[in-house]
Formats: sequence, C-alpha cells, structure tokens
Amino acid sequence: MEYHVFKKPKKLKNGKAVRRWYYYFVDKNGKEIQKSCGKFVKNRSDAESFVRELPGWGPGNAESVRVLVKTIAENMYIPGSDHYKRRKELGRSTDMDTMKEARGLIRKIITDFGEICIDDLTVIMVTKRLLKMNCSGSRKNRYIQVLGEIYQEAPWHHSKVTPPKFPTFARNVRKADIFSTSELNRLFLPENFPSETMFLFFLCCLSAGLRLSEVRGIRRKQIIFDRKVLIVDGYCKQNGTRTVYNKKGTPDNPKFRIVFLSDLTLEKLRYYLDQHSDLQPEDYIFYREAGKPLRTEYAEAIFDKALLNAGLATDLKKHNREIQAAIKKGEAPPSPIMIRETDYKKQDIFIIDGRKLVPHSLRYTYVSRMSRELSAVELQPMTGHTSVQMIDYYNRKILDEAIAASPRAEAAANNLFI
Repeated sequence: MEYHVFKKPKKLKNGKAVRRWYYYFVDKNGKEIQKSCGKFVKNRSDAESFVRELPGWGPGNAESVRVLVKTIAENMYIPGSDHYKRRKELGRSTDMDTMKEARGLIRKIITDFGEICIDDLTVIMVTKRLLKMNCSGSRKNRYIQVLGEIYQEAPWHHSKVTPPKFPTFARNVRKADIFSTSELNRLFLPENFPSETMFLFFLCCLSAGLRLSEVRGIRRKQIIFDRKVLIVDGYCKQNGTRTVYNKKGTPDNPKFRIVFLSDLTLEKLRYYLDQHSDLQPEDYIFYREAGKPLRTEYAEAIFDKALLNAGLATDLKKHNREIQAAIKKGEAPPSPIMIRETDYKKQDIFIIDGRKLVPHSLRYTYVSRMSRELSAVELQPMTGHTSVQMIDYYNRKILDEAIAASPRAEAAANNLFI
C-alpha cells in the first residue's frame, strides 16, 4: 500500500482554523481515501513516521515514486528525527559535531539540487557543480558521501532510485614531511621552547606518535610507569571537550591503544609530574588556566616558533625587513628566498628546503622510525590504525597481555631517536 502525506486546513469546534496533517491512499476500486494523521502530528517527518506504522507500508510494498532531493534531505542529521534514530540503531556516529558538519552539507546540497527529483540527478550534474566549488578534494568527497546518505534515505520516501557511482576527487592537501635525526636533535632543545611543559608536550607527540588532539588530552592516569606505556583512550576536540574514544572510533568501539615510551621520555615525564604532584588521575598533564587543555592554535604557534629557533624555518617578514634595512644602510642585503610553487609555506613561516614540517610531522616521523624494527602488523595497534574492539587496558591483566603481544616494541621505542 502506498500512502501520501499532505497538509490541509481544518476548522475546530471553537471556530479556530488550523492546518493538520493527513494521508491518502487509493483503494482496490481506485477511489482516493483521505484520513487524518492525528492532532499530535506536527510536521512532515512525524506524518511520514505515522504512515510507516500503517499496515502494508514499506519501501518494498510501495511503487517507486518521484521525490525531490529536499523532501528526502530536509530532516536528515537532526537530533530526534527518524534518520538520526536509524543512524544510532545502525551504530553510526551521532556525535553533535558530526551532525552539525553534515547538516551544513545537507543545506548546501538542498541549495544546489533541492528542487530536482532524485531520479533525475546525474553524475554529470553533481560533478560539474563540485568542479566549480573552491574547496579541497577532501571537502568535495565529503559532499559526495553525504549525498550518498540521501540516496540511502530515499527508500524511506518510497523512492527506488539506484545510487549512481560518483567520482572521487584527489586530495590536494600536501602530506606532512618527516624529520631527520639531525633535525630532531636541533629541534628538541629546551631553549627552543617557552617552557618545560611545551618541550615535553611535543616530545610526547614524537615519542608516542600522537596526534595533536591526543597529546592535548593526556591525563595523569594514562601513564603507566612500571610498564613503560601510555594508554591512549581519547582526544580533545577543537572546542576543548574530551572524548572517551580515539580518532576513527566511537563510544561503542573506542579503539583504545597502548604505546611504549622511551626511557628518556619516561624520565622527563616522571620529573615533570613530580614537580606537579598535585595533579589527580583525571587531570590533564598539559593544561592552561583552570586545568583546561591547551588550545590547538597555541600549540601550533609554539611549534612554529620552535622551528624558527632551531634554524629549521625562516620568518619571511623578518627576512624582508632585514633586506630593506641593509639596502637603506648601503650594505649588501641577504639573498632573497626563492619559493617554488611546490614549496610549502604557512603564512610567513617558510621551511628552509620547502618541506612541510608541522606538529603532525612528529607522528609521521614516529611511524617511519618504528617501522624500521616493527612490522606493519606489530605497529598497527600502536598507531590506532586498527579495527580492534574495546579493550580495558586499565585492567592490569589485560595490559600485561597486550604488552606481551608486542615483545619488540619496547626496544624499538628506545631506538626512536637514533
């Protein structure tokens, strides 16, 4: 049975005029029958939920109908909607940041194609639109991913459209480069950083292969000194809130991992925590006022400054000022820095040889150096690139078993700086 929802005016007994939701269907004799969805149905989403509970309803029972893209998409990624509830039941992310980001793309898709029937939307139409968008390949691919969810939602609106195969755009974001041994020795000097906290902050990034969001979220209890490991069990979002799962994980499948730390890093961490003996197990070890985690922008600025202090980067503004000052004095100016189109430049910071050295370079350097002694299978659980289910690493027996499963990892961690 195919049901259609619609809205029409109704006059109440007190004379007040309101608009209520109804549905209609065609009976065996070809007669159109209209019925009310009830006074508690307030919007289209509620009306469609109502008719789905009626006998005989279902995408498999209904003939395919032509539906506008906006009709399918208008209530997607909204907390409490049927789409949201289905995502939750299917184990997909319902994180509010994800919902907001996807909802923004839904609004964009509705603007671009909302008035078009989903059956008439073609690969050429979508590709042409994306080619005109001034954004990264990753953003365009995400647009296609959310559009794909609209196709998945279409059967719930009686459409039997077949999802087309959309192209994948090249990711035009340059990957971070890695540090050499000599560059690490030049960078990791205490005088290059404004404080011991920031020195140790980035040393942990390198020693454990941590993302910036993960090192921002390290709590006192995650460091197990007698086993020489760090338990990575969450990260800090951009707004400072901390998750209970790792990147690519979910609350149900958090993808926790353990990472061996070098003796050098453990020694410095132990001394640092002795100086901050008031920290409780749940407290962040790297923090700003009121125990809040360090801001991403602050950490990135400190890292750029450390590169400058280590002589691994040049401040272009300062260099240009030096050229102008030398010319005014009649002296030979420093040679101008020639930047090629392929070179990486962040605002006014230029790495000497045009490479991209950013905080994430420390994670790439970790993976590169650890892979010299560990196989990809051994390294996977330590970098978070794995599909293992939730493990309670704070359970000492389980922790010991996990450590025993990586017998070569401790030695590899101590060879990281060689």
